[in-house]
Amino acid sequence: MAGYRGKLLGAMVTFIVVDGIALAARVYVRARMLGQNAFGLDDFFLCLTYTGFVISCAMGFTSMAYGFAADDKQLYYDKARETQFYYANQLAIYISSGLVKLAVALVLLRIARTKRMRWLLLASMVIVALWTIVMTLFSSWLCATKGSSNYAGSATCSSMGYFRTSTNIVIDYFYALLPVYMLWDVQMNFKMKASVLLLLGLGAFASSATIVKLVVIIKLVHATAAEAVDLHYDLLLWADIELGLAILAVSAAALRPILKYVHVPWTYGSKSSPSQDGIYHELEHR
Repeated sequence: MAGYRGKLLGAMVTFIVVDGIALAARVYVRARMLGQNAFGLDDFFLCLTYTGFVISCAMGFTSMAYGFAADDKQLYYDKARETQFYYANQLAIYISSGLVKLAVALVLLRIARTKRMRWLLLASMVIVALWTIVMTLFSSWLCATKGSSNYAGSATCSSMGYFRTSTNIVIDYFYALLPVYMLWDVQMNFKMKASVLLLLGLGAFASSATIVKLVVIIKLVHATAAEAVDLHYDLLLWADIELGLAILAVSAAALRPILKYVHVPWTYGSKSSPSQDGIYHELEHR
């Protein structure tokens, strides 16, 4: 378990620092380089998501201080407090995972060029909001045992675990691949289009963590008691990785003005027309 403790600490600290830098750079671009009016609702939701992630990590650190994932015995370890803060950690992750999806949808609204696409994104946001509320209630209350989600506790909760993770994958890849469709007919040179798709498509990489979580949940249902302990740690680790990568991907989508001052190969070597820059103008300034 000591190995899992180190992995959990490493993942949380790494993403707190990396996401904090990326988000600070995004806020600087939107609020200082582009003006105060450029700071939008997507930025607010992303800041809210990062705050939730920091809170979840703080709860995780506190739970570990009381003995979570420890293989030694200390007089100050307290099982009740450990479970209490672990529960708070999970609750913050569930809520934050929904908030980051709303932030992604709001980012895509900036570059939506048709009324049909805007309505599609607005409808998806309503679905994500309802999905977050329902899944949080099931995972943190109806399917919680001793202060943590217990997807192997009953057939209903097992099905709920499958449903939550599989629908999470669908939602993540919907938002990750939608920019490809949105930019397919935009008149941009290859390097410009590649840079846009790279920045907006980082979510596809973040979504891979959700697939790993689904595999872990499937194993968890059929695991022995000893195996279940390790699988629960795996599930928590990949939940942190998933959320951390998602915040990083959304933050990166607005950093092109900063990249102008950094040598990035695909941003050099060709001039862009006003129509090519228009997509970035919508993404960065609207």
